[in-house]
Amino acid sequence: RTVSLLLGLAAQVQQKAGPNAIRGFAMDHCTFVNPRDLKEAARLGVTFSCAPKYIMDNAPQASKAYGDEVANTWVVPVKSLLDAGIKVVFEADNDKYVWGEFELLQTRKDKNGKVWGPQERVDRTTVLKMATRWAADYVLKGDKLGSIEPGKWADLVVLDQDYMTVPTEQFHTVQPQLTVFDGKIVFAHPQFAQENNLSQKGAVVATY
Repeated sequence: RTVSLLLGLAAQVQQKAGPNAIRGFAMDHCTFVNPRDLKEAARLGVTFSCAPKYIMDNAPQASKAYGDEVANTWVVPVKSLLDAGIKVVFEADNDKYVWGEFELLQTRKDKNGKVWGPQERVDRTTVLKMATRWAADYVLKGDKLGSIEPGKWADLVVLDQDYMTVPTEQFHTVQPQLTVFDGKIVFAHPQFAQENNLSQKGAVVATY
């Protein structure tokens, strides 16, 4: 109901102040989204940020409270949102490991191996866009973040595995080797730093 109410408010603002008045409007979490609200969300151009952890945390409880249909169609419905023409971005908290979250968006498996909303799975390329290009637009910095291009901040990460070929159910094993922020090395794994003769003042060299 909250999503429906917020969409109603956005529509009122747009009606009174013009179509550009709600530019950049977004809704966080996408914990429960009624499929009937997707058409209106797309019409308004509202972005959704979706946290994968709610698949694991909320779907089992939703099944008990509201039944399997709601649990499999309302909880973090990323693919349905995208198919409706809605921009969806990756949302994460500090209490979750980002690569495990990437895996969860692709598998939608809970800790017991049960798949919730299999039709809502998205592929790794889509997940990457959700966390980079689209997320940059979400924070209103699409001209500075989200891709490696001339004129943008040089933010990037080097991984120990090939993002495009690592098996889906092994995403949680991915480890960062190097992090560059605004053109400066801010983190390096000790072995990677030694192998590539990297040392930069102020950089954290650790296995964290």
